[in-house]
Amino acid sequence: MSNDQTSVPWNESDRLAALRSYRVLDTPPEPEFDALVQLAARICQAPIALISLIDDRRQWFKAEVGLGVRETPLDRSICLSAILGSGLTVAQNLTEDLRFSTNPLVTGEPHLRFYAGAVLRTPDGLPLGVLCVLDRVSRDLTPDQAFTLETLAQQVMSHLELRRAVAERDDLLEVSRRAEQRQALLVRELHHRVKNTLATVQALVGATGRSSGSFDEFYCSFSNRIISLAKTHNLLTEDYWQKAPLREIALSELKPFVESRQPRFMLIGPHVEISADLAVPVGMALHELTTNAVRYGALSVPGGYIQIRWNVVETDGGRRVLLEWREFGGPPVNEPQHQGFGSTLLQRVLPMQCNANVEVQYDTKGLQFRMDAPLVEQRLVPAY
Repeated sequence: MSNDQTSVPWNESDRLAALRSYRVLDTPPEPEFDALVQLAARICQAPIALISLIDDRRQWFKAEVGLGVRETPLDRSICLSAILGSGLTVAQNLTEDLRFSTNPLVTGEPHLRFYAGAVLRTPDGLPLGVLCVLDRVSRDLTPDQAFTLETLAQQVMSHLELRRAVAERDDLLEVSRRAEQRQALLVRELHHRVKNTLATVQALVGATGRSSGSFDEFYCSFSNRIISLAKTHNLLTEDYWQKAPLREIALSELKPFVESRQPRFMLIGPHVEISADLAVPVGMALHELTTNAVRYGALSVPGGYIQIRWNVVETDGGRRVLLEWREFGGPPVNEPQHQGFGSTLLQRVLPMQCNANVEVQYDTKGLQFRMDAPLVEQRLVPAY
């Protein structure tokens, strides 16, 4: 006998998504599922019992007794038809059932003759597979055996639900653990960054004071340098104080010239992100170069322009960033008679803080600045 099959009230893609949400396919044997198939075989007095899950191209057995394989193609699946039923499917003689009579498992080894399967259905009504028993002789189930088989199928689903709940709980715990780890690392990095920033601000106060002739000059220069520092920090906070794009650092300084009718600058180079300890002094260096160009260099006259070119090269010691600033079309350049804050930053601070090689040329055609610095690759705070 067999329950009447009804029109399928579910979508196959939804069914497969539900099956995969349990994350049970291709997992090792588990005692609780093995015990259920052994109990089903014993109660129903059948030599073969399976927990069969119907995937898109195969039926896979979470637990089995008496068959000796873990999966078969769908063209050999009896359970594929069983999941279309509303409850228990029983075929007393598979050779006389048109749905199964040509199945290779019926016409050949192991010459199956009897099948009874209870659908494994999710709380949303989606069938995942079948708990079934099979025999090599034609027969039937007693009412008690049929009731027990359906009850055991419910137990299979209970174990699957519990298994999924435990996995989801573990996932949430892992997400929480990683979030706490990121938070702790972020606090550490923030403390480090604040300490460095305060030291930088203190140095800016002293250096700006020594190079300023009046309070107004001091206030203007110091304010502009703090604003430049803040721009770089804004870029760093987008990546948990880790790295900032070199192009964005340059653009933040040259932004007043972005909408100029005549191009005033060119940025040439690949996407590269530089670590916080390099980004801050590089941002300040670009600020000093831009300020100098506006006052005395290429950006002080209408026809002048700036070219910033960079590249990343591989060396035995790791990756290095090469950056070049060149000015064109400005007034003639002469080497300054005294060393101000900008010159000190370019020629002394960058080599000391960043282990960078720098070169400044006061070419009469325009100022040229070159920097060769190592890239710090290791991240403190993991990326999301």
